[in-house]
Amino acid sequence: MSDPLFDEQRFVQSLAGDMELAAELVNAFLEDSPERSESLAAALEQGDMDQASKLAHSLKGMCGVVRSTVNAGLALSMEEAAKDGDLGTTRRLYADFVESLDTARLAMREFLARNPQG
Repeated sequence: MSDPLFDEQRFVQSLAGDMELAAELVNAFLEDSPERSESLAAALEQGDMDQASKLAHSLKGMCGVVRSTVNAGLALSMEEAAKDGDLGTTRRLYADFVESLDTARLAMREFLARNPQG
């Protein structure tokens, strides 16, 4: 079986079961990831591979925190392709990343709905 786009069990375990912190981190991800993703799209549109690499690195870390392993891997691949100056590959990976990220965010919103905090 492949990795889930959002491994909520591993995520909650990594926080020692702290559901309040889990909700806080997921909410921060849901708020910040679209902005960073759009900034990455703009960098790719401008052909700014240095900025694209930095944004992909940032997204990789964010995805890792919430245990979105598939997306973290895609972000790493984007980061490496951008560092190599390979705009075409970075753009293709970005398209896959956006689709995968949308699905992961849906899973995260469902997680929050099942685990309301506050």
